[in-house]
Amino acid sequence: MKSKAFASALVMVALSSSLSAAAEKVTIMYTATAAFASAFVAKDQGFFEKHGVDVTLQLNPNTSLVATAVASGSAEVGITTPTVAFQAVDNGIPLQSFASTNVFPDPSAAGLVVSLTSGITGPKDLAGKKIGVPGIGGLLDAVMLEWVAVNGGDPSKINVVEISLPQTADVLKSGQVDGVAGVDPFLSRAVDLGVGKLVGDFMTVVPPGTVGGIFVTTRAWAEAHKDAIRGMQDALDDALVYIKSNQDSARASLAKYTTLPPKVVAGLKWPNLSTHLSPETSLKFWNELAVRQKLIGAPIDLKAFVIAYPGG
Repeated sequence: MKSKAFASALVMVALSSSLSAAAEKVTIMYTATAAFASAFVAKDQGFFEKHGVDVTLQLNPNTSLVATAVASGSAEVGITTPTVAFQAVDNGIPLQSFASTNVFPDPSAAGLVVSLTSGITGPKDLAGKKIGVPGIGGLLDAVMLEWVAVNGGDPSKINVVEISLPQTADVLKSGQVDGVAGVDPFLSRAVDLGVGKLVGDFMTVVPPGTVGGIFVTTRAWAEAHKDAIRGMQDALDDALVYIKSNQDSARASLAKYTTLPPKVVAGLKWPNLSTHLSPETSLKFWNELAVRQKLIGAPIDLKAFVIAYPGG
């Protein structure tokens, strides 16, 4: 009996080693936001490996640099925002997207958090103020400016500077900025620490069905690694199913990859996570907004940009 058990164990080890050796190695670059939780869970629960992809998650504090890193080959895949990806495409970088991270409306906190001494109570008060964003031209920057314009403010008079989202509480407390266009988990942490207050949810300008973040890669890499693309799509779907019934474990992964204390993450509203992309609805708003704000010179061909899930 012992010899049979030992033999079975050897078979399992050999099979595991074989699967690991066959797995496609992929570096996914990300920024530390709650909306990217599906990738964190897919990694920690072995879903990427289950579908033939050996993923390494690499943190980058600046969303605007993720697309550039993918284009340069520093990472095979990046999780970024549509506006950043569209600017890269507009500049001649042939990016494509194969999955989304979250979709609006999203209950997780996002908006303008300001210092207690800033004097800011709404969008009309931002003229002459210094506002931090995780990436100029990124989603949070673009949406904040749209929110200001829609509500009677003047976006051109805002002094926008780049910060790292994990620094939200620190830069507010030190007075380096008057406010931050932020998201959870860092927005709620600044409020909980008593160094900031939320004065507006600028995500209200985003139409329902619009996605917040996307997984991108180069067209050349996607063409050469179709199985890896499909594997990552399937792994992200598995992660969504897992998260629905394993919130504690999912929050542990979120704390791990955002480097925030588990107590902070435990109190966050969970993002409205998603995976599939539709050229007609998922990205239309960002395409129009990017043109309107002159982030890109012409609309992106969304049908060519999206790598659809098998079956839609």
